[in-house]
Amino acid sequence: MSLRVLLVDDHAMLREAVAGAMATTEDLEVVAQSSTIREARDALRGTRIHAAVIDVSLPDGNGLTLVRRMRAASPTVGIVVLTMHDDEATLEAAQEAGASALVLKQGSAVEVLEAVRQAVRHPGGFVGPVVRMREAQTRDSSEGAVHLTAREHEVLRHLAAGASIATVAARLYMSESTVKTHTARLYGKLGAHNRAAAIMSAVRLGLVDLDPTRQARLP
Repeated sequence: MSLRVLLVDDHAMLREAVAGAMATTEDLEVVAQSSTIREARDALRGTRIHAAVIDVSLPDGNGLTLVRRMRAASPTVGIVVLTMHDDEATLEAAQEAGASALVLKQGSAVEVLEAVRQAVRHPGGFVGPVVRMREAQTRDSSEGAVHLTAREHEVLRHLAAGASIATVAARLYMSESTVKTHTARLYGKLGAHNRAAAIMSAVRLGLVDLDPTRQARLP
């Protein structure tokens, strides 16, 4: 029997990447996706789940609010918290709210999957991030560094924000075919086969920041 999972994150690309990774497994199944606390609460009314993956920073509030409500309603559901913040305060807040595990967004989709499995096995326990991704600090000197041109980085930022090819072209005053060329090069450099995988790789490498409190406003 597959474990039924709810994904709650306002970044569609990250949801798509995690859902895609779960689709390749035999034991994990995404049964609902939400981008806000309100949507998640609506989904929970009609959906039975074994686990939830919840972003801390959501458009309509702190994701830990949802964690508290879910934990109060069910002591057996596994709850994995996603966050960009690698600090003790966030770790303690997640644990206090009732989360079963915390995973950094800079990590990989595989880490999320393993955290979900662990959370379902031990919903009342707590597992913090084991692996701290350091590529952002060392990518300029590492052998496998990813080097983007200024234009490629601009395109990447807009794609990460959810913009379509046509929108990126209009914002950066270039043709759609040129944007597609830059996108194809980005996929190659990031070792990705689609946009979701590229964004996950870029976040892991520190090339883009999906935290709305630190992300510069796009034109």
